Amino acid sequence: MDMESYAYIQHLKGLVEDGSVSMEVIDDAVRRILRVKYALGLFDDPYLYCNEERENTRPYHPDHMEAVLDMAKKSIVLLKNEGELLPLSRSQQNIAVIGPLAEEKNSPLGSWRIGSDDNSAVSVLEGLEEFASGNMTYARGADLFTGDVSFVNEVNINETDKSGFEEAVNLARNSEVVIMVLGEHGFQSGEGRSRTELGLPGVQQELLETVYDVNKNIVLVLMNGRPLAIPWAAENIPSIVEAWQLGTQSGNAIAQVLYGEYNPSGKLPMTFPRSVGQTPIFYNHLNTGRPAEQPTVFWSHYTDESNDPLYPFGFGLSYTSFEYSSLQAKLQADKTIRVQVTVANTGATAGEEVVQLYIHDQAASIARPVKELKGFKKIMLESGASETVEFILTEKELGFWNNEGEYVVEPGEFEIMTGGNSAEVLKTTVELN
Repeated sequence: MDMESYAYIQHLKGLVEDGSVSMEVIDDAVRRILRVKYALGLFDDPYLYCNEERENTRPYHPDHMEAVLDMAKKSIVLLKNEGELLPLSRSQQNIAVIGPLAEEKNSPLGSWRIGSDDNSAVSVLEGLEEFASGNMTYARGADLFTGDVSFVNEVNINETDKSGFEEAVNLARNSEVVIMVLGEHGFQSGEGRSRTELGLPGVQQELLETVYDVNKNIVLVLMNGRPLAIPWAAENIPSIVEAWQLGTQSGNAIAQVLYGEYNPSGKLPMTFPRSVGQTPIFYNHLNTGRPAEQPTVFWSHYTDESNDPLYPFGFGLSYTSFEYSSLQAKLQADKTIRVQVTVANTGATAGEEVVQLYIHDQAASIARPVKELKGFKKIMLESGASETVEFILTEKELGFWNNEGEYVVEPGEFEIMTGGNSAEVLKTTVELN
């Protein structure tokens, strides 16, 4: 099937006529498409999925909204929570909400907002009303963009207008806690939306630092469609919540996490760099010729930055804490590897943890990544409880495709790693013979 290139419409007939493409290939492709349509019931009722009444009610069905809210909450990642500023309490007074994205009802829908109704997302301000309506005051601080914003046009970012800074600073100065909602517009992500810089767009970084000068109790809520390089915030802001572009129930999901109605359990699906100069950066890279730190300059590193990411793949905090212990990996008679690790909730509240399993094939016929995610399980633990989590590594996880197109499982030593993210893991080894 071809969506937008028009290659089939414009060229396929000619390719068949000149013999470049056979009718057997066409028939095979058509047959597979017809099979899917048959499975969907379209031959019994070609208008099966076309119902005007249903189309007018289905997007806002309560069951759908509940599912959307559940997905949104589970997608939020807690990046930092110094001093346990979060979760917020309903009894806290004078909460300031600052940032151009706090009242946005379109941007949280992301770049495919064109497939939704305008202004159909719950804004952060609307979500917070249930928890802090009498104690909350809002200041925009700065516009994120200038002019009209549309799907097909460039997003013109505000790079100069700071006229709203004074109001935001005055509000922050007299507030107990400041919730700053910053990030990217929904149309800054997606097709044709590449960026050469990965910091907060426009004047937002300056706004963040200016507010920090008068009130350091800041909860930074990031709404963005890509990993951002935020080293200053990571060092200075006590609490950081990665909220992405969560869709229709965005504001409700964010508010429930900020106030502890839901204990965040999300993990980063991508590595966050410290600087755009570190990219591409990912956890499963190949080893370099000089990976180990040396007393001289002759090893693989930056002279002006750490090799480590700002936040690694798989990272995500909780309002409780988890401890890993007793990692075991044993080769079974059927050549599978049985992995067990004990995970304990050492904090004061119940929480979910995504237990992650990584391997490293230490010596292979072709270079293997230093770390590969091979399994994960999400568990719920009450405060003080523990659970032994088990994984089974089969040839599917232990093997790879070689340069001859063959899937092989080679004998040798495998490093087995488990943990709450790709950087902080327990390690053991097992010999596969």
